[in-house]
Amino acid sequence: MRRTRILALLILFLISTMILGPATTYAQTPSLAIIESYTVKNIDGSDMTNGTLMAGATYVISLDVNVSVDLANTTLTLSTPLEKVQAAYWSLENDYPGVDTETFQPGQSSIDFDIVKGIAQFKLTGAIPSDYTSEQLPNGDYLHFIKEASLVKLYLGTETLDDVTIQVKDQAIDTYQQILTEKNNLLQTTTTEAKYASFAHSVIDQAENLSNQGYVQNAINLLNTIPSTSSGLPTPISESSSLPYIIIIVVLAIIAIALIALFLRARASVSFIRHQVDEEAGRLDVLSVKATKIDKQLARDIEHVKEQIDRISGR
Repeated sequence: MRRTRILALLILFLISTMILGPATTYAQTPSLAIIESYTVKNIDGSDMTNGTLMAGATYVISLDVNVSVDLANTTLTLSTPLEKVQAAYWSLENDYPGVDTETFQPGQSSIDFDIVKGIAQFKLTGAIPSDYTSEQLPNGDYLHFIKEASLVKLYLGTETLDDVTIQVKDQAIDTYQQILTEKNNLLQTTTTEAKYASFAHSVIDQAENLSNQGYVQNAINLLNTIPSTSSGLPTPISESSSLPYIIIIVVLAIIAIALIALFLRARASVSFIRHQVDEEAGRLDVLSVKATKIDKQLARDIEHVKEQIDRISGR
């Protein structure tokens, strides 16, 4: 009986563990504070929240920090890696009791404020370092990479509670992306010779490989070997474009045949005439012999006529 009770208790314990365990394991405590919302704008007011920022450019970040509890003698910290572009980084945009306006130091890259339940609205103005996306090689060249930048971080002591992270590129990367788009659009919208199109796509693939390794300027130079307009691309010879050439060839062939026929006909006529001339020249020889017996002057005249006939006929 005792063993049965122990076994029953063990089974109940296992069942309780299976039921209560997940609830204990997956229970989550609400965050003490979060960056509830934010916007990133260029200095001209254009919204860049969902875009890619440029290294070296200045931005204005508006953020709402939602503090969910009151906690005395403890502070939160907002920090930014941006460069200072004016007297102050920060400004408080609402009446939040956790910020002591007398001790508030907006000119520092990091600010502290008390943990008071509510929403603190801040505005941050700063510039992304111009060399944030580039690395200089020993030979003086630069590698360029798209990187993520944490524009703002929210800390509790050394623990990061939340941050605002966005991608950053530089002018070289932006130029490469524009040229890449132009070349791809050109090849997609223009009919070109198949072998050249295959070659051009290989050039684009190689440029993308170079860009991924940071050699953005080399990638730009490689893309620029592809013509910028459709007039620079070799076009395939279609059936319609070759038709005029075919017509010209046929006409020339007909003319050539006609000329050959005329030549052969003329040659036959010349042979016949020459044969006739030869016969007449033979007769003149006979007359010349006979004339010599009758009248030497007549014989000389006949011989002269015969020489002219020989010369004309090419004998």
